[in-house]
Amino acid sequence: MKYLIKFFYPLAILLFISLANPYTSIAQYTEISVTGFGEVEAEADLLLFNVTITQFHGSPKTAFERHKEQEAFLTRLLISENIAEENIYTNPVNISPMRRQQEGSGYETRQNVTIRIDDVAQFESMQIALIENGFVNFSGSFASSLQKEAADEALALAVEDARRKAEILAHSAGKELIDIRIIEYGTRSEISPRTATAMMALEASDGSLLQFRQSITVRERVHVVFTAN
Repeated sequence: MKYLIKFFYPLAILLFISLANPYTSIAQYTEISVTGFGEVEAEADLLLFNVTITQFHGSPKTAFERHKEQEAFLTRLLISENIAEENIYTNPVNISPMRRQQEGSGYETRQNVTIRIDDVAQFESMQIALIENGFVNFSGSFASSLQKEAADEALALAVEDARRKAEILAHSAGKELIDIRIIEYGTRSEISPRTATAMMALEASDGSLLQFRQSITVRERVHVVFTAN
């Protein structure tokens, strides 16, 4: 029994060392690090109408009063156009000292409003109404109600793209992919919507270019580390 214990003692030490270093086997593998990209087109079935209310005057009170007049007009316009409250996103009024090259020192008000619209004709008529009532700072951009689904699909395509690239690299080096070791994803979706400008809207009537199918491009990126042997 004494000799049996002596025989297994060095084996026990070797086993303990192996278990205490779980990463020793990783050195046998090659790491392949790649970045994958995915891109999906989504139908643009919405318009985001961005309006900036701004006034400038030497008196902060006058600037604010004029600002409130435009804010009241925009509120009446949205109500008359039956825009639902959940489709209106607005910030509080900001007022700050400002110096303009031609007008000198004064106070500027600023308030951003975003309105979600699904009717191109309504988008056009609202812009004309704003221009006729002294609004000069607004624009529109296309958006999609399927943006989240497009982002998920683009992310899956990015992972597939990363694996495809890794397989090419591994094959070229005489290796074979084994598994994914690390996935890094921490960026937001990149969205490239087409923009509908005020000039486009003013020129649009019958035969408007906005009648053609519009889309937005959603892009995702992911960094993946593969192991190969």
